[in-house]
Amino acid sequence: MTATEERTGASTFADDRAHVFHSWSAQGLLNPAVVVGAEGSRFWDEHGNTYLDFSSQLVNVNIGHQHPKLVAAIKEQADRLCTIAPIHANDARSAAARLIAELAPGDLDMVFFTNGGAEATENAIRMARHHTARHKVLTTYRSYHGSTGGAITMTGDPRRWGSEPGLPGIVKF
Repeated sequence: MTATEERTGASTFADDRAHVFHSWSAQGLLNPAVVVGAEGSRFWDEHGNTYLDFSSQLVNVNIGHQHPKLVAAIKEQADRLCTIAPIHANDARSAAARLIAELAPGDLDMVFFTNGGAEATENAIRMARHHTARHKVLTTYRSYHGSTGGAITMTGDPRRWGSEPGLPGIVKF
């Protein structure tokens, strides 16, 4: 089967179980729904079962699935420029940074973009340590800061154990 062929729920499920390593899961116990669509606050599986998405897909679709303005903006940007290395300036990133700076309090006028939350956490630690010349970082026990090697060590969640001893200087309270 090529990547462009129509897929069935059964083939999607079979490929998922054979080739996808799901995060935070006992792999042998998984029976994931084959999600085929979403709109607003709901998504549905291959059998037509509809689910109310209380988690906003890990809190990254707070405006709803397939929001028409977001879909249009993504298509428009993809038509112009899908990606460019952070060393280069481009209109989308520059405009987003300006808008964020306008909303930020005081003289917080620079924005550091990352690929995701865990990367943001690790860069925040690095920047704070550089700026303050201090080493310790306080984090609340059972908090969640991401699943990269460094960010996961900041949580008290048992899933971090595989990454121990983790980042030095992390103090949980």
